[in-house]
Amino acid sequence: MQGREPPSITKGAIATALVLSAMWGLNIVGIKVALAAFPPIWNAFWRALLGLPVIWVWARAGRIRLRPAQEEARPLAILGGVFAVQIILLNTSIGWTSAAYASVLLNAAPVYINVIAHFAVPGDRLSWRRLVGLALAFCGVAVAMLGRPDPSFAARPALGNALASFTAMIMAGRMVYTQRLVQTIDSTKAMFWQVGFSVPVFLVCAALTEPMLVGPLTIGPVLSGLYCAVGVVGVAFVLWVRLLKTNSPGLLSVFVFPTPIFGVLFSALIYGESPSADLIVGLLGVAFGILLVTLERRRDASRQVANEGHGAESPVAGADLSHRPSPPHRDPDQSRVGALRG
Repeated sequence: MQGREPPSITKGAIATALVLSAMWGLNIVGIKVALAAFPPIWNAFWRALLGLPVIWVWARAGRIRLRPAQEEARPLAILGGVFAVQIILLNTSIGWTSAAYASVLLNAAPVYINVIAHFAVPGDRLSWRRLVGLALAFCGVAVAMLGRPDPSFAARPALGNALASFTAMIMAGRMVYTQRLVQTIDSTKAMFWQVGFSVPVFLVCAALTEPMLVGPLTIGPVLSGLYCAVGVVGVAFVLWVRLLKTNSPGLLSVFVFPTPIFGVLFSALIYGESPSADLIVGLLGVAFGILLVTLERRRDASRQVANEGHGAESPVAGADLSHRPSPPHRDPDQSRVGALRG
C-alpha cells in the first residue's frame, strides 16, 4: 500500500482540544467543591447516574447498538468494576489533598501508560527521547507527591498525595485494558457500560458506608456536581469523539497536555491556593515530560503511517498500545476523557 502522511489538524480542532483540556483541568477542582456536600462514593454515584444519559443520547444519535453481545458482557463488567474502584479512590484522594496537587498527580497517568506499554505490548519499546520525557515526568511526580499542600485545603496531605499517585497507576492500567477492548467493541459502547456497570457498585458501596450528605447542599456543590456529571462525563466525551472522527489522535494529544496546568490555575482561582515551589516544579516536570513523550510517539506514528499506509496513533501521550490497524471507532477514553479519569 502506498504510504501517506498523517492528517493535519484544523484551528477549530486545536481550539476545541484546548477547551477540553481546560474542562478536564476544572473537573478535579469541581470534584473538590462537590465533596463539601457529597461524600466520595455518593459523589461518584450521582456523577455516573447523571452523565450516563448524555452518552446514551449520543449513542442513539449515532445509531450505535449499546446492548452488549454475550461475549462482551464479561469484559465490559470488568471494565466497569475497575472504573468504579478507580473513581472511588480518585474522589477520596481529592478529598484528602488539595485540588492543585491532585491535578498534577492524577494527570500523570500517561507516564504510567508508557511504562506499562513497554513491558506489556510487543514491539513497544522506550526510546532515549521517551526515557528522558518519562524521567522528567517521574521527577515531577516525586516532587509533587512529597510536597505539602496548605493544610486548609488538605485534610490528609501525605495520604492524599500517595493515594492520588496510586490512583493514576490504576487509571493507566484501565486505559491500557480499554484500548485492547475497543479493538473489537465500539468505543461508545465501552464508555457507556464502563459507567453503566459502575453505577450499582457506587450505589451499594455508598449506601453501606457513607451518609448521603456531609455538608449543606448549597449552590456551589450542586453546580459543581452537575458540571462534572453532565459537562465532563457527557459533553466532554461527545466533543472528544467528534474530534477523533476528523483529526489525528496523536496530533490532538499535543494540545491536551496542559490539563494539569489548567487544574492548578483553576484551584488558585476558586480556592485561592497559591502554588508552592514544589508544586510548580512537579507541575512543570509532569506536563513537559508528558509533552516530550507525546511528541516523540507522534513522530513514531507518523513514520509508521508513511511507511505502511496505515497505523493507529494513541491519544494518550502518543502511546500506541495495540500495534494493530485501528478500527473505525478509536478509544476516546484512552486519551483523557477525563471524567472517566476523574
